[in-house]
Amino acid sequence: MKDESAPEVRLRYPLHALLLIGASWLFYGVIALICALFMLPCVPLAPVFVMLVVSLGGLLGSVHEYARSVATPVRAATLRAPRDGKIPEAPHGAPQPS
Repeated sequence: MKDESAPEVRLRYPLHALLLIGASWLFYGVIALICALFMLPCVPLAPVFVMLVVSLGGLLGSVHEYARSVATPVRAATLRAPRDGKIPEAPHGAPQPS
């Protein structure tokens, strides 16, 4: 079970990591599209296409792992619990309004 009292930690990715992720996804899409157009009509080349797609998936996994390794943790801001319409109480020892 997950501990509910632990604050959620978010990651902040540097710009170069985000650009690398975007470029690698674009490269993956272009290569997969070109290979699909030229290899899949020739049925004996279908296993080569599958091998290329899986190997490029490994490249994407490595890029995402790198981005996670250079990310810096940022604490998520915690919000105060709602009071459900209750009037906040004055601290003890404070003068009471008359």
